Amino acid sequence: MTTGNQISQRTTGTDLVTLSEKDVAEVAGFIAAQSGRATDAVEGHLRWFLLENPARQPQDPLGFGLRSTDQLVGCILCSPQEFCFESRKIRLMGSSSFYVDEHYRGQGGRIFLQYSRLAKQWPLFGTSANAEAAALWKAAGASPIPHSGAEFFGVLHWPPVAEEFAHRRRSSPLLARLAGTSISKLVALFRPLKIDGSTSDALRLLTSAEQANDVIVQDSSAKLTAWRDSAYIRWRYFSGRDASVAAFAFRSREPDRQVVVTVNQRTRGYRDQIKTLNLLDVYPEVPADEYLRIVGALIDRYRKTVDTIVLRSQNLSQQKLFCERGFQRRSFDAPTGWFLDKAGLLPTHDWYPVPADGDGLT
Repeated sequence: MTTGNQISQRTTGTDLVTLSEKDVAEVAGFIAAQSGRATDAVEGHLRWFLLENPARQPQDPLGFGLRSTDQLVGCILCSPQEFCFESRKIRLMGSSSFYVDEHYRGQGGRIFLQYSRLAKQWPLFGTSANAEAAALWKAAGASPIPHSGAEFFGVLHWPPVAEEFAHRRRSSPLLARLAGTSISKLVALFRPLKIDGSTSDALRLLTSAEQANDVIVQDSSAKLTAWRDSAYIRWRYFSGRDASVAAFAFRSREPDRQVVVTVNQRTRGYRDQIKTLNLLDVYPEVPADEYLRIVGALIDRYRKTVDTIVLRSQNLSQQKLFCERGFQRRSFDAPTGWFLDKAGLLPTHDWYPVPADGDGLT
C-alpha cells in the first residue's frame, strides 16, 4: 500500500495516514478480516460505494487509516452526499467503514478526530454508528440525526424470527430450532400485523433510472433531504451492483402525485435465516396514513419471499401508527445517525432523513 501524506508523528507504534484510491484493495482486505466478509465482495462494494459515487470530487479524501509498521490496523472512509434545503444544494461528507483492530481499539479516537477536522470544510454525517462510534460523535459535539435510535419490524413469517429469539437467549440449538416450528405460530396470533388496503398493484416497478427520473420532481424542500438527481438515482438503484434493489412508483393521495419507493433485501440472524425487506426511501415525504398504504402494498408484493419488513427513520406519528398495527420496535444502544456542523454550514437542522442516506442499509 502506498499512502498519502503522513498526518502525525509516530505515536505508540502507529501512524495516521491519508488513504487514496490506490489503497482500496488493502482497505478491503482489512475490512474483510474485521467483518468476516469475503475480500472480493468488500472490494467490489467499496469501489462502487466510494469510487463510483457521483458526489465524489477528485480532491476529496478517500478516508484515513491507522498503520502499524507495514500493516493497516484501522480506518474510516469518506463518502460525500448532496442534500438540499429549499432551492439550495448542500454537500455533506459522510463517514463509512469505521473499523479498528481489537489490539488498537484505544486509538480509534485518533482516526475519528482526523475525520472530524473535515468539519471546517463540510458538515459531517454518519448513518451506521455503533455505541462506541456514537460516543465519539457525541464527544465531538455532534447531534443525532432525527429518528435514528430505533427500527421497526413487521413480522410476516414468525418461525425464523422466533428461532433467533431463542438463540439470543442462549438456548440449545435444539430449542432454537423448535422455536422455529409450530410454537412460533402461537406468537403470531398475539402479534399479527394489522395492515389492510393497498395491494401490490398499487406499486409500478421502475426498470430504469430514466423512468425513476420521470417520477421524481425536485421540489423546493422545506426540510434538509437527499438531492435525488439522475446521477444519484442511477448510481444508487440502477448500477447493477445489487440484484435485490427495486424502485417503484406509488400513487399517493397526499400529496396527489406519484412518489418513488425504493427497497432492498438482506438476511439477518445467527445463520442468516431471516429474510428482510428494507424500505430505503419514500419521496416526496408522505403523511403516516399514506406511508401505511405503501407498506401494505410492499407486504402484499413480497409476502411470499421475505420474513420481515424493516422500517427506519420513522417520525413519531409513524412510529405510533406502526406499533399499533403490530410492528415490533427494536431500540439501538445509541442513535446510528449523527451530524456535526461546527462551522454552521447547514441552513436548518430540520431533516427528512431516509435509510438510503449514507451507508446504513447498503
